[in-house]
Amino acid sequence: MKLFVFMLPIILLVSCSQRIKVPINRFHSPEVVGGGANIEYRQVGFSQGVLNFDDNSTENPLTMSTTSDDEFYLGAGLSPSVDLFVRVPEESSSLIGLKVQLMGGNTQDAALGHKLAFTIGMGSERDSFDSTFEIELKSDVTDYSLVHGYRFHPNFLLYEGISISNYSFEGRVVGTTGLDSDQIDYEARNILGAHIGAVLGGHSFQLKAEWGAQKIEWTHTESKLFQHFGLALAASW
Repeated sequence: MKLFVFMLPIILLVSCSQRIKVPINRFHSPEVVGGGANIEYRQVGFSQGVLNFDDNSTENPLTMSTTSDDEFYLGAGLSPSVDLFVRVPEESSSLIGLKVQLMGGNTQDAALGHKLAFTIGMGSERDSFDSTFEIELKSDVTDYSLVHGYRFHPNFLLYEGISISNYSFEGRVVGTTGLDSDQIDYEARNILGAHIGAVLGGHSFQLKAEWGAQKIEWTHTESKLFQHFGLALAASW
């Protein structure tokens, strides 16, 4: 836990700015650390919404696409079945939350068989960035997932899961005239996610590969379906 407290400010500095981005990949396996801590470096897919100021309006549909960026994850075992975690994606909203394992052995045990866990996370941030104009933005996030897996071998685990998230971004356009409003307000509720992945390696070092899908609908914007394949490296102690 001392290491977690020491590293948390360093990791949070990585998320120095935020955009209207929502992660597609999760990389949540159904096993908790079970004591100690773990850190992960991830290449994550995101759905990305770009602000559109056509006709001097701040209520246009977002221009949607996918992108791939870094994410850092730090987990600390609070008990043999509960982890405290922090997810810090590049240019998106950070989350702090809990992962609770309901079935099967944790990562240290590496016991074969079925695993089941759920996660709950939340975050709130303020930031500013330059787009067409200077934007001041505040984000609020809640995120929930349920993950099942099966460990076939001490060094091989398959997992799959579903998630539901809520993202809201509120802000204003700074120092400009000519727009019909200086206020920005976009919300995506009940974002549905699904993922399937594999974990290779033992407790000390792991490679994760994951395919994720996401259905998302922002304010003023039609519903979109995205998918992405991502990779992660994890170390535990």
